[in-house]
Amino acid sequence: MLEANQWTNNEKLLSKLWQRTLIEWKRPASYVSPLSTWLRPGLNKKGIRHLQKLGEKDLAWDDSDWLKLTQRMLDDDVDDVISILSDALSFARVRAFHGCRSADPGSYHQNGLRLNDPSVLAANLRALVFAEEGLAFYKANIDRMIAQFENRDRDRGQVHLALDDRTQTNDAGHYLLYGSEWMQCILGFGAHNALLKWGYPTIVLVDLPLNMVASGTRDELARALLQEWTRIKVNRPDWVPERDFTFTLARAIPPDLVVGHEHPAWIRDPYYGGTRRPNDRLVCPSCSTRVTAE
Repeated sequence: MLEANQWTNNEKLLSKLWQRTLIEWKRPASYVSPLSTWLRPGLNKKGIRHLQKLGEKDLAWDDSDWLKLTQRMLDDDVDDVISILSDALSFARVRAFHGCRSADPGSYHQNGLRLNDPSVLAANLRALVFAEEGLAFYKANIDRMIAQFENRDRDRGQVHLALDDRTQTNDAGHYLLYGSEWMQCILGFGAHNALLKWGYPTIVLVDLPLNMVASGTRDELARALLQEWTRIKVNRPDWVPERDFTFTLARAIPPDLVVGHEHPAWIRDPYYGGTRRPNDRLVCPSCSTRVTAE
């Protein structure tokens, strides 16, 4: 059984450690050192050096057996340690990403990321249909199509962020290429050509305080970080795996947490066999304004 005082005796010191930490999955240096420091109170006599001396292991990067190696250097059960780490991470922030297609990417810096609201989505869809010549076909029936949409309340009151921006371009490119799934479900594949011509494929960067994240999701993140930390200590890899990990929040993201936005050079289209589509809209008016201001 884990002795609470191993960590709680240093609670103030360790909380300051995580308060200074911005976790970036693609940059392991952002969390490897803090995690090593945090683990010290729970190490047995073998310690971290034991992992470093094991030699390279032929395990897949996402194999849970990495945590069996972690267990070798801990006094207590690795699952208990993960639970305490999850609580500790509530003091930290994580760089997270939101993929979308927007006519005004600069609006996220002013308004943040709002929760999904079907009435707002419906109003935006009507405005888009009447503004875009390529969607004129839908004008006569758009109100009926919206009214008959059976999944109108999908994702109501939620906002989704990804831990790894590569998943946005490689696996979930339809958000960048065509806009929200809510809109896509109503318009169907027939609108794809027109949707490819409006707005800007955009990845919004958010420095997300992990105290905004549900404890269950933070548990999963703690497990993922400790497992990858172990792989790094043992195998010393020179690459970072692409991690499919989503933060689903029931709270809007205020604008002060939005730290930037990007327009990727290419996006894989999951609707058309993963076709790699180039993006010719790499700079939006907001990008120009920000560059000029800098």
